[in-house]
Amino acid sequence: MKAQRKKKTKIMWITIGMIAALCGCGSKQTSEEASAVDAVQTQQAQEITVTFMKGEETLGTVQTLAGEIIESDAYEAYEKDDGAAFLGWYETPGFLESSKKDLTQDTFDENTTLFGSFEAKEVAADTRKWYVAGTSQTGILKDNNWAGSDVAEADREKFRLNSTGNQVNEFAITLDLYAGDQFQVIPDWNWSGQKGYGCFTQLDETQMESGGSLGDSANTANVNVLVDGNYTITLTTNPDNPALDTVTVVRNSDPLAQ
Repeated sequence: MKAQRKKKTKIMWITIGMIAALCGCGSKQTSEEASAVDAVQTQQAQEITVTFMKGEETLGTVQTLAGEIIESDAYEAYEKDDGAAFLGWYETPGFLESSKKDLTQDTFDENTTLFGSFEAKEVAADTRKWYVAGTSQTGILKDNNWAGSDVAEADREKFRLNSTGNQVNEFAITLDLYAGDQFQVIPDWNWSGQKGYGCFTQLDETQMESGGSLGDSANTANVNVLVDGNYTITLTTNPDNPALDTVTVVRNSDPLAQ
């Protein structure tokens, strides 16, 4: 009897072991199925939208997957303009060079807006007068008072960007700027059409930074000077399409004024 009881006990434990093994396989299979579902859901979650803009006009959108190169036929029609040459796609409306994207190799991980830069084949002459407007504790901008109305017409000339003669509608000014100075570029001593930090297409972020703005727009944010120096500010304009305007600031040397 004892032997028979031991045999039954052994069979029982073997049966329990087999059931446990089968349950384990079922759990593993269920886990694998869950992982497959998660993978599909993750792939679906990675679908993003890329919006293509020309100035304020939305040219169209493209649905794609994060990390994948967009097929050229999805956007190449947006690069055509009978009256202008296409220059490239940028992540900033001011066409900051560091934000330029090569869609043949660059990819995106989230919803993105791209701004197309176009250069008109014929550009109208810009008859406006452009000035630096700002403030300073020690430099020339302390006499500017943010393009104050009390600044005499003759005194405004020292803040004016003059035509370089290098190309149509290119204006420039060279002046000493100091850490703590703030400035923007404005037309006709007027703040309508101002060009703040977000409009600069070339600057060194170790020398200049955004001062923020009341309107929460980078284009109207002050440019804060971080490093003393003699700088050249260059502006190119397209009166028919301000989105094509460019503004650069380059440090030439230490301040020239003693």
